[in-house]
Amino acid sequence: MARLRIVPLLVGSLLAMEGPALAERPDHRAPRVPAFTPTERQALVAGATVSRPMHFKRGADGSYIGGVAYQVVNASPARVLAALADPEALPRALPHTERATLVSSDGRSARIELVQGNAPFLATYTVNLEQTANGRGIRFWLDPTRPHDVKDVWGYFRVTPFGKKQSLVTLAVALDLGPGIARLLLSDRVERLILHAPGRIREYVEPVRLTSAR
Repeated sequence: MARLRIVPLLVGSLLAMEGPALAERPDHRAPRVPAFTPTERQALVAGATVSRPMHFKRGADGSYIGGVAYQVVNASPARVLAALADPEALPRALPHTERATLVSSDGRSARIELVQGNAPFLATYTVNLEQTANGRGIRFWLDPTRPHDVKDVWGYFRVTPFGKKQSLVTLAVALDLGPGIARLLLSDRVERLILHAPGRIREYVEPVRLTSAR
């Protein structure tokens, strides 16, 4: 359980660009909507993804890529979170996800094995997921006890109301691909895919919502 306490604190300190709300444990109080520039807000309202990439080092050999990305989705927060919590939906909701397999689940927590990428560069790893107590987010972090083709990954999804019948999806990810050719050849491409994920969520959730409303 120590890892559960550490993850939100690391995200808060490393992704401080999003404001003081991230420094608080998300189950202690409702998060605030981050401050956007007028240009960013206009882009969000128009349906674009707003992303803030970042790279950082951690320890002697930890090299992380990722950042924070935002997307407005024309669906309720409950509908978006339901899609993110459904393993069967993840291959359609996340970019370049070949397979998502539920390993175990217990209340608000679950373990899901993911196979992501494009052949021949496919990565298999398992993440722990935990829904926050306030029900507005899902934290995730690598399960190092299972086979994993990435060195480390952690972050969270957060979904909050944004305008009338809309949601703001926030994705924060820190990924360490590990040493070798993958880091040299794929870092920039993988980072772009990570920051595109909220847009893919929008593409998946909105048609489903519109179809189910008929």
